[in-house]
Amino acid sequence: MSRRSPVSTGTGDNVQVIKRAATILAAIAREGVDGIRLVDIARITGIARPSVHRMLQDLMDIDYVERHSDKLYAIGPALFTLGLAAPNPIMNPILMRTLASELAQSTGDTVYVSMRHIDGVHYLLREEGQYPIRTHFIGKGDVRSYTSTYSGIALLAQLPETERSRALEQLQLNAAEESFAATAPDLLRPILLQKIEDVRRDGFFWGPNVVRPGVTGMAAPVPSHTTTPYVAVSISTIESRLPAERVADVSAQLMETVSKMREAIL
Repeated sequence: MSRRSPVSTGTGDNVQVIKRAATILAAIAREGVDGIRLVDIARITGIARPSVHRMLQDLMDIDYVERHSDKLYAIGPALFTLGLAAPNPIMNPILMRTLASELAQSTGDTVYVSMRHIDGVHYLLREEGQYPIRTHFIGKGDVRSYTSTYSGIALLAQLPETERSRALEQLQLNAAEESFAATAPDLLRPILLQKIEDVRRDGFFWGPNVVRPGVTGMAAPVPSHTTTPYVAVSISTIESRLPAERVADVSAQLMETVSKMREAIL
């Protein structure tokens, strides 16, 4: 009786191909709209350059990846359609609002929750504290550039270097009226770089007169279970409300809030 060789279903190989494609897409996505070189994709992913090249060709055939004229690869338009069908990353909006409201009540000041939106941040919530003097430059539903708000700066610290550099280069272009970005961009740029380093080191940053005269604030990104942080919580008030001696107490409350808020998002 002849013995038949086992038939390979290729399932394991297929899984590996999918994992590699996902790894390549993630590496490209981290570089934003500017794109990334093939050699850098291979270096970051650890996948051999010939394999990366073949998979990029396949991904371009279905518009998941596009190649710019300078031979940089970026995410393609077909993934936008897939993104529309994806679940809302805010899994528990009630918990998110409750935590923001509790932080506003405990600090007495205005608390914002925002999410990344193209080249800036979209404000999802604004909760008011009891302090009667408030800083209402931003409302729920507003969209602002990364460099014009405390939440935006906190999320800017999470972006790839190319996107951060572009945002800082366009500081004055994206500035709101009466902001320091509009009136003194060259003076503000090194301050923002320091605030970005503060977020990386401490998990938050604070400071007066970073976005507008007379306004002080504090912000921190919310850790994500699945990807780079894309939600931030910020506290905004008048300059005299947040002196240096109050920072330790308020920052502890902020960091506790963002730790709990992690359970509300993907």
